[in-house]
Amino acid sequence: MLTVYTRRLPDTPLIPLLYPNFGKEQRDALLFMNNAFRDLKDPFVQITDDPMKADYLLLAHNFSTLRKHPNYVAEFEALSRKHNKQVVVFWHGDRDDPVALSHAIIFRTSLYGRSALRNEIAMPAYSEDLLQDTTLEIRKKGEKPVIGFCGWAEYRSLKNRLGTYAQNAAVDARALLSGNPLLRARRKGLSFRRQAIAALQGHDTISTNFIIRSSYSGHKHTITIDPETARHEYRNNMLQSDLALCVKGDGNFSYRFYEALSLGRIPLLIDTDCVLPCADRIDYDSFIVRVPFGDIAQLPKRVEEWWDGLEADQFMNMQKKAREAYEQYLSVLAFLRHAVDSIRQTPRT
Repeated sequence: MLTVYTRRLPDTPLIPLLYPNFGKEQRDALLFMNNAFRDLKDPFVQITDDPMKADYLLLAHNFSTLRKHPNYVAEFEALSRKHNKQVVVFWHGDRDDPVALSHAIIFRTSLYGRSALRNEIAMPAYSEDLLQDTTLEIRKKGEKPVIGFCGWAEYRSLKNRLGTYAQNAAVDARALLSGNPLLRARRKGLSFRRQAIAALQGHDTISTNFIIRSSYSGHKHTITIDPETARHEYRNNMLQSDLALCVKGDGNFSYRFYEALSLGRIPLLIDTDCVLPCADRIDYDSFIVRVPFGDIAQLPKRVEEWWDGLEADQFMNMQKKAREAYEQYLSVLAFLRHAVDSIRQTPRT
């Protein structure tokens, strides 16, 4: 087992990798996330209080939290230099800022392919297994595809609308000045969602199954309806659809993408220069439909062509492959096992 040195800060949430060592913690603000950690029982690592005896140094807390604790990060940087050991970092969140550690392995949810560094590894969002110990429901191929979406795709206020316009304008200006249109992938996810929904509605060759909300339902401070009702509608929307429309949020990743895979549903991914986890092991394009963000206007045509060329047994196999990828690599338990294995395979320095 991998041996790590770590140190906990008081009153600061742990990374889930350490739940088996120290006990699970409840994340009350982030609704539905606690269920994602139900299978974390056996330790992934063993802990030493001597950095010299450790294979790696491990930050015990999510890096988004540690941005408020620079002295803690500086301590690990000093230990890394002193003992010539790498620091392992988990950053589950929206930001993709550089991590101020000179010798680190960084697992993070939000990555853009154009700017990703060699020591950064894409990780899935901590997502609940929506299959919930039930049997995988395989949909049969119908005359036309049903595309589902249940979530935030309306401006919640005038301030939200104006703020989105302003941020998008700044992003577009940077893309224009740099001559690199790929930078437009950093526009607000809400805008891409609205574009995709508008493009898909009103086409005879596609059925849409949309439940549009004006706020984010995954956080207790933003949800505006009963959480149980929200989750029931969200899950049923996916089960009753052939494809799940998956678009980034503020960070360049989507909880919906992994939750759809957990149900064996095929993500219709708007590709905003995404870096998908375990891409060296998973053939994503065998069970997802990927459309570059610059081609959102062509979504109906892309989906129609894919559907028309798809055999009934291929459609069923895609659903099975989606669930298999989630089980083997992308659930919280599976990915943390994979993460530790990938760390272990990194040569010691």
